[in-house]
Parts: sequence; C-alpha cells; structure tokens
Amino acid sequence: MGRERQRGAIGVMAVGTLLLALICLALVVDTGRLYFEQRKLQRVADMAALEAATQSGMCGTQQAAAIQGLVVASAAKNGFVPAAGDTLTGQLGSVLLDAGNGAPQSRRIFSPGGAFADSVQVEVSHKVPSSLILNVASLFTQAPAQTELVAHAVARRSAIGALSAGSGLLNLDTSRSALLNGLLGSLLGITLNLDVASYNGIAGANLSLRDLATQLNLSVGTVQELLNTNVGVAQLLGAAVRAVSASGTAGVNTALLGNALATVKVPTTNISLASILSVATPSALPDTALDSKVNLLDLLMATAMAANQATAVTVPALSLTVPGVTNLGVSLYIIQPPQVAIGFPGKNTDGSWRTDAKPAQVRVSLKATANLLGIANTTINLSLKAISGHAALESIQCAGIGQPASATVQASASLATVENLSFVTNLLPSATASLASISIAPKPGVVPAMIDLGSNADQQLTFIVASRNDLPSAVQRITTPVGNALAKGLSNIGHNLDIQVALAPCNNILGCLVGDILGGLLNGLFKTVTALIGGLADALAPILASLGSLVLDPLLSLLGIQLGTLDVRLIDLQTQSIEMLI
Repeated sequence: MGRERQRGAIGVMAVGTLLLALICLALVVDTGRLYFEQRKLQRVADMAALEAATQSGMCGTQQAAAIQGLVVASAAKNGFVPAAGDTLTGQLGSVLLDAGNGAPQSRRIFSPGGAFADSVQVEVSHKVPSSLILNVASLFTQAPAQTELVAHAVARRSAIGALSAGSGLLNLDTSRSALLNGLLGSLLGITLNLDVASYNGIAGANLSLRDLATQLNLSVGTVQELLNTNVGVAQLLGAAVRAVSASGTAGVNTALLGNALATVKVPTTNISLASILSVATPSALPDTALDSKVNLLDLLMATAMAANQATAVTVPALSLTVPGVTNLGVSLYIIQPPQVAIGFPGKNTDGSWRTDAKPAQVRVSLKATANLLGIANTTINLSLKAISGHAALESIQCAGIGQPASATVQASASLATVENLSFVTNLLPSATASLASISIAPKPGVVPAMIDLGSNADQQLTFIVASRNDLPSAVQRITTPVGNALAKGLSNIGHNLDIQVALAPCNNILGCLVGDILGGLLNGLFKTVTALIGGLADALAPILASLGSLVLDPLLSLLGIQLGTLDVRLIDLQTQSIEMLI
C-alpha cells in the first residue's frame, strides 16, 4: 500500500526539474538578449557621439539644433530611429574631473555648456520587452512588461587655430622697406638695413611656442606658464631667431638679423609674453597650444611695440616726401601692441570671441610746414588715433574623407579718429615783418572726427587647409566700401575750415602806414579776399590728403594698421584625433 502511494513521484520531480530548467533557460536567453540590446544601443550612442564630435564643437557647428540633427542622422545610419517612448538627445559641453572612489579628480563627468564646450554627449533610451518567453515578475507583482535601456557616450575632437591680423608686408617695396628699417630701428634703438627679400623671408618664417620656450631655456608644461614668464626683449627676439634658424627655414638671413637684434635699446627691458600673445585653451587641455606656431615678423613687430608701450617714439622721415611740405616730423605713441591669437573657435558664454587677433592701437602725431599758394606758410599739427580692428576664429571644420580642413574667420577693419588738428599760419612770410595774418582752424564740430569707412560690419573669410603645406595661409583681405579713407577724411576736413585774414598790429610808423594802405586795399577788394580764402582752402585740402596717403597710411600699414582694410592670415591649424571620453 505504501509503495503504491509513492508510485509516480519521480515523474512529478522530473516535471518540476524540467520546468525549472525551462525557466532558467528563458532567464539566460532574456539576459543575453537584454545585454545584446544594451550593447547595440551603446554602439548607437558611441557612433553618434563620435560622428557628431567630428562635425561640431571645436570641429564644426556649435548650434544645438545642428548638433541634434547630426546625432539623429548618425543613429538612423546605425539602424536606430526613435519610436514612441524612446529618446535620443545630443548636447555640447565639457568634460571635467570630479572626486570619485575616494580620490580627488579621478572621475570624468560631463557638464553641459561651459566656456570651452568641446565635447558632445549623446543619451539614448529604448524600451524592449522584459522577456520574450515568460515575464515571471509580472505574474506576482506590478512590474512593467517592458524594460527601458539607457546608453550614454561622450566624445571629443579638439581643434585649435592661430591668427594674425594687420596689413603686414602684402605690398612691401624698396621705399617701404626703408621706412620699415627706420620704424623698427626707432622702436628697438638699433640701426637696421634689411632689404625687401629679407623682410619677405622673415614674413614667411614660423616658430612654435614650444620651440620658443626651448630657446628661452624655460621648462614649461603649459601655455599659461609660458605666457606668465617675463623675459628680456633682446633675449626674446634672439630666442625667436634661433628657433627659426634651428628649424632650417629657407630664405631667412638669421645671422644678419640676430646680430642686429643683439644690441636693442628699449624703454621696457622685460615684457610678458601675455602682452603680445592671446591664448585661449581650457584647463583640461593645458598644453594644447604649445605646438601652435606664430609668425616671426608678427612676433618681431609685437615685441618691439610692447617694449615701447606708453612711450613716444620719433619716427625718421626716411623716403617720405610730400609735395609742398617741409620740416616733416612724426612721432608714435603705442597704446596697445598687436596680439597674435591662438585658441579654440567660437564664443565664450559672455558673447566675446575666444580667439581674437588684433592689430596695434597707436596714436600718431605729425608736424609739418606747408606753403600755400606762395603767399603763406602754415605749420600743421595733426594727431590721429588708430583703433584696431579684429579677426576672430569663428569655426573650424575638421578634415574628413575627401574633405579638407577649413577655418572661418569674422573680421572687421581698423578705425581712426582725428583727435586734434591745428594750424599756425603767417601771410607774406618773405616780408621783414608780416603785415597781415591768417587764422585757420577746423569749424566747430569738425574735429575730433571719426574717419568715415562706410559700413564696417564683420566680414566672413574662409581658409581652406588641404595639408600642412598650406600653412601659413595666403593673406586674405577685407575692405570697407570707402577706399583711401584716411586721405578722403582729411581732405573733407580741409574743406571744412574756418579761415580768417586779419592785419597784424602796427609796431612802428612805417608799418602802420603800410598796414593802413594794405587794410584799405583789402577792404576795398572784399571779393578778392573771399577768393583768397577759398583758394587757401582749396590748396590746404589736398596737402592734408597727401599727408594721409603718403605719410600716415604707409606708416600705419607697417604697424599692421590700414584704415578700412584688414589683412588676415591663418598661421596654424591643428586638429586632434577624436577620442571617446565617457
């Protein structure tokens, strides 16, 4: 009887064991499936982050809508199109180091936005059935029948550029090279005798910040350490020449230049590199810009001007001749030296450009004597303040398959203000004692005057870089609608002068008698005096225009300033390989 009751127990146990095995098999299959779905989703996030990082952030657009479009397009190519309940988002930000696992700054975290938004984060979620065979949990609880999978990925591709802005040596000839010798010689307290070929060689030579630091015997690990270093002017210039010489750059007579620069005498013996180099790099990439290159001529001019900042410098009037003008004297006051800009593209959170190259800001004072119609001499005192334009690195498009790298720059031309214009004039300069005098002054409200350049809004320039041989790039120039702006502006002022003729006081009987005769004659010929005043204005206007076109424009051009015009050059462009950060 007992044995009959136990008959069939093994069958029950077999069924139970088989059922348990089937449940375990279902669990294994579902676990593997969920793992596979998670990996597939992670691959979608990884590929979307990698592709978006190559075309956005520092390597392309920084617009949120455009980045989202890149992420969606990449996901679609990899077989993921968000359905109802799914999410797919991409955003720009930066990767920071945070405390983790008990150690400070040991974990990478993504922070949306930020001053240096160079990384792209992709977040994707997708709902899948919790089980393809049997959702056991839903039988006993209110657990959902679907499981939400989430994948994150953060990728970065850094790009950095170096810009210079200024008129440079685009139109250098023999006469202008002589003027440049005198200008640089005055700024550096030396005698220079370089020809056009020498200056063109200098203009084509580049050196990296790392090479410059090596020649200065500086052990620096970051750009900021280099910029914070104070160095002697002669030491800096000598190191720059040695760095170019060590690189084997052709066409540069480094021996001649080095010997000339060894004896510089300047008001400021030490300068900080931060005064002539503007470098913008994030703290997470402190040494990115060390391999960026700067131009030797840009560095030479910027150093010379920084060494004379807030100091008046007399400029020799070599090869400067203006018809009808004698006793020409020019002095220069450096307000702000030019800056070569190195850094990331785009704008900071406050709307300012990250990488913004600027030519110098200077004040030029001119004094000259002009002969007017052969009947009067006038001493002209003119003060002009040149306000620099700028060239900002708007975006960099990293190279791809069949696509060269490119950089987009927003630039505007330099401006100028005539701050002061006065005249000291004598009529009949050949007489022993002048019997009459002429008073010449700008009409009220004419001076100070901003030189009219027409529209001076930012203009876009695009530089294509197919290979390293394309760097430094050819100069690209922007211009405003008004050509020869300085000459035209001074000519307009010359036609808006208040000119008065008055008799000089009589100092003796003969002078009074002659003065009475001359006064009666002038009063009787009022129309003739009016014609005389008009003739003086017509004679003075072209002289002022010539001072602008033949003296001020060439001088400012050599300082990197040309009113209504800006020459921009892409010195260097570096793009890093793409990297997955999180």
